[in-house]
This record gives sequence, C-alpha cells and structure tokens, in this order.
Amino acid sequence: MSTAITKLDGTAAPAAPIKPAHMLLLLGFMGLLTPLWSDMLIPVLPALQTDLRASAPQAQQVVSLFLLASAFMALWHGVLADALGRRVVLLVSLCVLTLTSLACLLVSRMEHLWALRMAQGLAAGSGMILGRAIIRDLYSGEAAQKMFARTSLIQTAGPIVLPVLAGWLTVQWGWRAVFGFLGAVGAVMLTVYARKLPESLPPQRRQPLNARNIVRGYRIVIGSAQFVRVSLAHGLNWVALFIYVASGAHFLVTLLGRSLTEMYLVFGPVMVAMSLGFATLPRWLQRFGVVGTMRISYGFFGLAIVSNLGLAWAVPPSLFHLLPLALGSYAVGLSMPLLLGHALQPVGDNAGLAASTQMCIQFALMALGSGLIAPLLWGSLLHLALGNAALILSSGILLLWQGHAERKALGLVPE
Repeated sequence: MSTAITKLDGTAAPAAPIKPAHMLLLLGFMGLLTPLWSDMLIPVLPALQTDLRASAPQAQQVVSLFLLASAFMALWHGVLADALGRRVVLLVSLCVLTLTSLACLLVSRMEHLWALRMAQGLAAGSGMILGRAIIRDLYSGEAAQKMFARTSLIQTAGPIVLPVLAGWLTVQWGWRAVFGFLGAVGAVMLTVYARKLPESLPPQRRQPLNARNIVRGYRIVIGSAQFVRVSLAHGLNWVALFIYVASGAHFLVTLLGRSLTEMYLVFGPVMVAMSLGFATLPRWLQRFGVVGTMRISYGFFGLAIVSNLGLAWAVPPSLFHLLPLALGSYAVGLSMPLLLGHALQPVGDNAGLAASTQMCIQFALMALGSGLIAPLLWGSLLHLALGNAALILSSGILLLWQGHAERKALGLVPE
C-alpha cells in the first residue's frame, strides 16, 4: 500500500509505502489516546488526593473534567479534520498531550491539575475519531470492516493493561510517575506519527469550515427524536458500567478489600465480556434478527441487575461481585452496535456530525457518572448496584418510548 503524505502547507510529499501491518498498528494505537489519558488516572486518585490534600470528590474531578472537555471537543475534531487534514489535527493533539503531561509533574495545587486535565481532554478524543476517519478514507467494503475489527481488538486490550500499569507505577514511585510515563509515551507517539502516518485526505477533498452549515447539521441531528432517545439509551447502558470503573480504587480496595495493583480484576472482566459480545453478535443476529437480538441483550441486562442486587444484598464482599459486571458488559457488547446504528438511521447525510454527537453524549454522561454519580454511590456495594439498575432501566424506558413512537408512526397504535 502506497499513500502520499500531505504536508501541513497542503503540498504532497513523495509517496511512501505503508505496510498493512504498520497501518494497523498506527490506527490501533491512535484509538488508545483516550484510555491512556483517562483510564490510567483512575488508580492514582487516592494517592493524588493525599498528596494534594484534596477531598475524594475533588480528586475525582481529575477524571470528570477530562471527560467533560472530551465531550465538548468531540463535536469539533471531525469538522477540523475535514477542513485541515487528519495529520495536523492528530499531531497538534499529541503535542498538547505531551506538554501538559510534563506540566502535570510540576503541579502543587489541585486547581492547576484540573486546568491541565481539561486541556488534555480537549486533545485526547481526537485519536478515536481520526482513526475511524482514516479507515473510511483508505479502505472500503470488507477491507474497512476488517480494519475496524482489528483496530478494535488493539483498543480493547488497552483498558485492561493500562490501569494495572498505572497502579504499579503509583505504588512504586507515586502518582507523578504516571504523568511522566504519559509524557514519554506522547513524545514517542508524536515522533512516530510525524514520520510514518500518511495524510489520507488530500486538499481537493477537504471541506471548508462553514459555521452556518455546521449549525444546520447539528440542528438536524439534535432535532431527531429517534437519534436522541436511542443515543441516550446506549449512553446510559455505558455509564451503568462506567460508575464501577470510575469508582476504581474505592470499589476494588475499600469495598472488595483487594490491592491497587489488582485493577485488572475490574477492567479485565468488563473488556473481555464486552469483546465476547461483539464477537457473538453476528450469530445472534443470524438466528434472531435485530429486534430479537436487542431483546436478548436486555435479557442479559436483566440478569445482571438481579444478580448484582442479590449479591450486594446477601453476599459478603468477594470476587463474586464481579460476575454481574461481566454479564452487563456482554449485554453492552451485543446492544451497542445495534443502538448506535439505529440512532443514525434518520440523520441521512449528516451521519458524520451525528457520530460526533454520539461521542459527545457518551463522554458527557461518563463525566456525569464519574464526577457526580460514582462519588454518591461508592460507599457501598448495594448503592452501586441500585445506581447500575436505575441507569439500565432508564435506558430500557427510552427504548420502549422509541418503539411506541415508531409503531405510532406506522399507524399501529390507536390515537
């Protein structure tokens, strides 16, 4: 595969051959920017709280503000990449992530760390969005589907390995070692992508920045009740799991009595079960269709809720409490592609803006889960189980509402 690299001034450099395996690694690791700069911070929060003399909710904002900034910028990464090219947006993002990570080594006040984390949130979300855009630029049909699947496998491994590494670094050298590691990773990635990543969007295919068209597109997307209901339903399912991840050290150490270096016990079952959901989805669809598979996924959600509440009520803290997380994660793996696809159906040519809006909704709900919901619930396993159940049931209500609206539009519901 040979692709011309476009310089920042719009001129093209000589074509350079890119091996498929190298492109797979470039795209796969590009999507790890958000897990690197978010998941690695969850295990360090107790140490950071002690060192900067902050409360637990204040320390939790280190993650929440990052996600809130990511939610805002998710609306703009795609627009900027369509206008300026993929490389320049990614390289600027990596510069910001590298410099702010090194600056975090010097902070002595929580407020300064919050500001730097917001800057990191503005930059980190570019990786996943640009990775998907580059795949669309360079591949089509079956080749694109295979590249999406292979990059997803790389990105699934990140949330399992990274928190474990962060916990080990914190135990050995303190929380600043995590930011030192991130600064080094950012510098390496910046060097590699500047040298190896081709520009996949030539100047003649770029879209000029037009505020009127952007606003019109977002109005169409947000004006679709189907898009909003179904996207929120997926986001609530995701946050129902994320409150356990955001509770990280409190859930693992305080409630389950495990070590901070055993964060894989939380992230491992979640990501493995979710990957299994993705892998088995085609078989469920072939046998039961879309509607039947969606019902099956919410059946698994129901099993997760019942088992979670039962264990939290009757069983002393143990690793058995991780089983409902695996069930819920499998249900997310089954339902997520179906929900995201159904949400995009009514938006037509605005699918790109709609995809960015979906990511914005997901990041915003994750910020709410991390900054508000998790601190309110992490005091007990029962409270977490009740919060998890409420979020999933809210998702189910939104889907029932959408189903009623669709039947009414077809004249199947009497006025």
